[in-house]
Amino acid sequence: MKLLFMDEKGPQNSFKISSPFNKTDKLSYANDNMHSYVANVIQIDEFDYIHIKRKYQEIVEEYLFNRPQLRESLAKKGKELKGLDLLKSNFEYGIASMKKNEVKFYMDLLDLLLEYNVENLLFMISKMSIITSYRLINFFYFLDSKTVFSAFIVKYVVTKYAEVEASEEVIKALLDKSMSTKNILELIRNDMTTISRKNLGNARMSRQIGIYNQVIMAINLVLNCGTELTEDNLSLSFDWSKVKWAFDLWMTEQRFTGTENQWWLFLDEGIPQDIFNSLDFYRVDGDCNSRDYIGLQITDMIVVLIGKLVSQLNLKTKYDFDKPDQRVLLCDDYYNFSEEQFNFIKKIQQFILARKGQYHFINDAYFDDSVLLETYIRYISSYDTFENYNKVEVKRHSELHMADFIRNSDMKFREGIRTEALAKKFYGTIKAAVEAEMFRPL
Repeated sequence: MKLLFMDEKGPQNSFKISSPFNKTDKLSYANDNMHSYVANVIQIDEFDYIHIKRKYQEIVEEYLFNRPQLRESLAKKGKELKGLDLLKSNFEYGIASMKKNEVKFYMDLLDLLLEYNVENLLFMISKMSIITSYRLINFFYFLDSKTVFSAFIVKYVVTKYAEVEASEEVIKALLDKSMSTKNILELIRNDMTTISRKNLGNARMSRQIGIYNQVIMAINLVLNCGTELTEDNLSLSFDWSKVKWAFDLWMTEQRFTGTENQWWLFLDEGIPQDIFNSLDFYRVDGDCNSRDYIGLQITDMIVVLIGKLVSQLNLKTKYDFDKPDQRVLLCDDYYNFSEEQFNFIKKIQQFILARKGQYHFINDAYFDDSVLLETYIRYISSYDTFENYNKVEVKRHSELHMADFIRNSDMKFREGIRTEALAKKFYGTIKAAVEAEMFRPL
């Protein structure tokens, strides 16, 4: 029996426009300011769980010994140690700001999980991607079935536009259930046209303008063809089918490798249980209090770390709307590590990314946040020693990391186009492939 423990960061069941409207944070996010939903699942053999529980408690006790005030506070409140307790005050520049005690805690934790071959699933879902899917899914499907335009590419471009550059009017329209698909497309077209005209001499955006012009052509084609796009019943709530997809993909891969597992899933409080009913679980326990489950406490530590880091990377790489011609890179502080911090990132790489399978780190059709995180960890880990890492000037690290990001993003595009072509070959349309649960929900 394999025990699965799932926790999340950035849950959001409904979406509202930011008030007052914020160009950077176009939606009203919670205090965590998470533009992406992040979830983490650890898989532990039930025979190992008793040993992991004992050793994890020892790691916690050692950490709290050095933080007596926190230990006393948790005891008074009857609460367990959480990831936020470790990171809320020493994460200004991500891992580069973490103190020795916190780094040691996480290093000990990851060493423990690696010792017992604990498997891990990490997945991210863009919240704006959920909104563009709900409002424009039939537009994407129409492009796929009736035109030469790639539904995958247009979905990505429209989502990134909505996330980064869309006007307040467009965001309001996307969230207005009474607004027709046709009217939304008209607003997007007009807004993209305005952005393109304003940035004709902007070298940084030359490629983007070309892509916008292609999307404008696609929109005009649909608007002028006389076909009415059907209006589905809109909930504009979180799309749990994407979560189900990530789980199913991960479990299916394990079965294909010849691993015959039975899975018992434990869900942290707030995660709906019913979405997992159609998957092949031995049992699903929902609404679990993390205080009673060491496995949930462990996965909380991971998801908080990753969630806070990806949120920061997203925010710190947004370009300045007042200086649209200037490229924005992560500041030097994100690359200025102690040796302990450097080794910690390499350990994260080992646990999160260096896995045998392909589907242990899963992103959405709009993948910028996840690729930015992945390339950050992989780039730093690419140096075999701290000494070699320091041979590179700090200012160069950001340039090199962003070059990796661009290269990996292009690979994601090519992969997405290949997958799209295969889906259409076997199922005729992307919609049919999605309905057959053989293609990632757009």
